[in-house]
Amino acid sequence: MVLSNVEIWAEIDAERLVFDPPIVDKGRVDSSSVDLLLHEDLIALPKVDPGIIIDPSASAANVTEILDRHGEHRTMTPSAPYKMEPNRLVIGKTLEIVTLPLHLAARIEGKSSLARLGLSVHVTAPTVLAGFSGRLVLEMNNIGPFPIQLQAGMRIAQLIVEHLGLPAQDRYSGRFQGQR
Repeated sequence: MVLSNVEIWAEIDAERLVFDPPIVDKGRVDSSSVDLLLHEDLIALPKVDPGIIIDPSASAANVTEILDRHGEHRTMTPSAPYKMEPNRLVIGKTLEIVTLPLHLAARIEGKSSLARLGLSVHVTAPTVLAGFSGRLVLEMNNIGPFPIQLQAGMRIAQLIVEHLGLPAQDRYSGRFQGQR
């Protein structure tokens, strides 16, 4: 069951659903979602590098290391936003560290206003598992015809929070737990 804004605020007020930094702008909680902001750090991936072939099924493949090694790290400032060209893949993350209790899961989705410009904020895997705590990583792709200016702190995605029928037995403990 998707939580309404009333239920979202009740979970936040009870400190079961935690955002760090806290959500202070009441306008960021809509009728059934929470707007998330873009962190200042990005990794811009090259358009094409014919000399590199990545085998994600290899036991030694570490996606984070691959992105760090082949991507261009950028830090946005108010005077230096990031101009995302068409057909580019950029790895971003949310400003907020999101912590879910065992009775809640969530989905991260794009904002329709950005999607209409051609910006997809996650390629796939929108699920945020019960017990997760960390920043949410965004696989942003500009599939539109125009460059899109990204700015630190802009509303980039929305979190749809869902109540589980029964709380999870264990909290999420995968490799992305605690990502910053």
